[in-house]
Amino acid sequence: MTQTSNLPAQSKPKKPLRFKIGVAFLVLCGLLYLSIAVTLFLPLDGGSKAAFVGATIVVAEACGLVGTAGVGKEVVRKVKALLGLKKRGRSRGKESVPGQ
Repeated sequence: MTQTSNLPAQSKPKKPLRFKIGVAFLVLCGLLYLSIAVTLFLPLDGGSKAAFVGATIVVAEACGLVGTAGVGKEVVRKVKALLGLKKRGRSRGKESVPGQ
């Protein structure tokens, strides 16, 4: 007869509410950027479409910033590394200018 222990199973630690809200804002950011493509097919005049797209970009950027702050910079670094996104570096030395 085997005896089972009454110890709780090892589970992953719960994510804080701030992390979950941050992920929700990042998902909302992506959806807002996708909604810009839908704007092309709405029956609006050009000025209204331009205003809608501009406002959508501002709100999406704000959601992206709030989402990044919510999930934390370590998670953002891991995702960037996973996707292969790196910072573009500049050479710090003097660059030769043609014609001089």
